[in-house]
Amino acid sequence: MPQSRSLRRQELLLEILCQAGESTVEDLAHRLKVSVWTVRRDLSVLQDRGALQRLHGRAEVAGATQVEPWDSTSLHQAAADHLEAKQSIGRSVALLIPIGAHLALSGGSTTLEVARALKALRFQGEVVTNALDIAVELAAIPGLNVVCTGGEVQPRYHTLAGAVTERVLKLHFFDFAVIGVSGIDLRHGFTVNSQVEAATVNLIAEHARTVVVAADSSKFGRVAFASVLSEAPPHLFACEGAPPPAYLQFFKALGTRAVG
Repeated sequence: MPQSRSLRRQELLLEILCQAGESTVEDLAHRLKVSVWTVRRDLSVLQDRGALQRLHGRAEVAGATQVEPWDSTSLHQAAADHLEAKQSIGRSVALLIPIGAHLALSGGSTTLEVARALKALRFQGEVVTNALDIAVELAAIPGLNVVCTGGEVQPRYHTLAGAVTERVLKLHFFDFAVIGVSGIDLRHGFTVNSQVEAATVNLIAEHARTVVVAADSSKFGRVAFASVLSEAPPHLFACEGAPPPAYLQFFKALGTRAVG
């Protein structure tokens, strides 16, 4: 729990810097309601990750780092953006999953559309998810066993994360894992908006025979806060159309097959 709190604080720190451009250590400590020493420790961690730069008692976000500002409408807006593309991806991915499969679904608006497509197909098997909206969406399907991981609620993403989530995931192994990402970049690879979410995503991928990244084309060229799948690239990438040629080469180098 302490680690997940520090990760969330670091994400908030980066969000403040993205909005302000730069800030002093003292101002960050005041806004986060923590000590100057805590802020300095967080800044050192983030600097080591390449997320920010520190100069003479001030800090600014590194050029490649993007952190989305959040309020209570952000998740609903994300779900509405590129909805037709996400629905198309959802249908394509759902058709890849055989009846009786053990499936993991990470949180996200695209993976939610995968869940809705599975519901329309009356999928039977087992789904393990850390996403509250996905668990509710699939809960009443006859013949489908839904396991919600439990854990600490992440209100920004409607997901569960932390030590309890990780303990549950370590007890399961999956035929397929479908993962959503916030960014795909030729240099920085696959990224998500939260380091806490990244830990969950990586654990899901480690326990799956086949890993599918599902993301619409707006994610190309974007870099979010936390890297995922850097140790074990996905087997499949699902988009609403053919990726740009440079990304096809990128996926080929990773051993990832594009489907759509």
